[in-house]
Amino acid sequence: MTSMPTLQSRLIQPKLNNVELQTKKEALNPALQLFPYFFTARLAANSGQQTAIYRLRHQVYCEELNFEPIRASGLEHDEFDSRAIHCFINHTSTNVLAGTVRLITANNGEDKLPIEYYCNSTTTQLSPKHFAPSQICEISRLAVPANIRRRIIVKDPTATPLNQLLNKFESECHSSVAVALYLIATLISVEKGKYHAYVMIEPALARILSRIGINFQKIGDSINFNGKRAPYYLDMRTVSTTLKPNYLSLRALLAEQLGLHRPHKQTLKLIKPQLCEAITTVN
Repeated sequence: MTSMPTLQSRLIQPKLNNVELQTKKEALNPALQLFPYFFTARLAANSGQQTAIYRLRHQVYCEELNFEPIRASGLEHDEFDSRAIHCFINHTSTNVLAGTVRLITANNGEDKLPIEYYCNSTTTQLSPKHFAPSQICEISRLAVPANIRRRIIVKDPTATPLNQLLNKFESECHSSVAVALYLIATLISVEKGKYHAYVMIEPALARILSRIGINFQKIGDSINFNGKRAPYYLDMRTVSTTLKPNYLSLRALLAEQLGLHRPHKQTLKLIKPQLCEAITTVN
C-alpha cells in the first residue's frame, strides 16, 4: 500500500481548473479516487489464488448467505470454474480478499452458459446461441464478505484528522467493492473479446446498476433462484459510453491496476478538485 507521506503529498495540492467539473450533472465522489489505495484488482494467475477465491465463495455463499450447502473442504466451486476467468479484489493493507467474481466462457458451441440451463425463456434475438461462442460470457459468483458489505473498519480514537478522513473514505470505498467487481468484469470481457455478457441478478440490483450507467437488458422471466432473479444481457462495448463520471473514473483506475491501459488524464482531473477540497478542510 502507498505510504502515508506519499499518499498525503498526492492529495494536498493546488486545486485544478474545474470547468469540466461544472459541466457534469452530478457531484463527483472523491473517495472513489482513493479506491486503489485501499483495494487492488487482480486476475487469478495460479491455483493458490483460485483456492483463496473458492474459500471466500464458501464463506459468503455457504456460511453467510446459506445459498449453498456447507462443504467439508471449505471451498465452493462447480463445473463452470474450469472455463471461467476469475477476478478478485484484495484489501491492500491486509492482503485479504475483499471480493471476487468470475466470467464463465464458452470454448465451442457445445459449452452452454448457466442461464441456458436455468432460463429457457430468454429473448430469442439476444440468447447466447445467436453469438459466436468465443464472444459470450456470463458474470456469476460475485461474492463480497460481510465485513466489507457492512463497511466494518476498526477505528483508532487517537488517529489524526487526516487518518480519520482516510478511514471515512475507506468506509465509503467498502460500499463500492461490489460495483468495482462489475466494472472489472466489463473491462476483462472487452479485453478478452467476450463482448456479449449475461448475468442472473435481482431486478432491483439491475436498476441500481443502471443508475450508475451499467445498463443490463432483461431478456427473460424472473425465477426463484436464491431469491427472485432474472436473466440480463449487455454488450460490454457500450459501457464506456454509458457510465456516469464517478464510475468511469473508477473503471479507469481499475484498468490501470489490471495492467490494461492507463487512465485518461482528463478523466482523472474530473474528481481531483473536490478531493483536494475535502483534504484541505481538515488541514
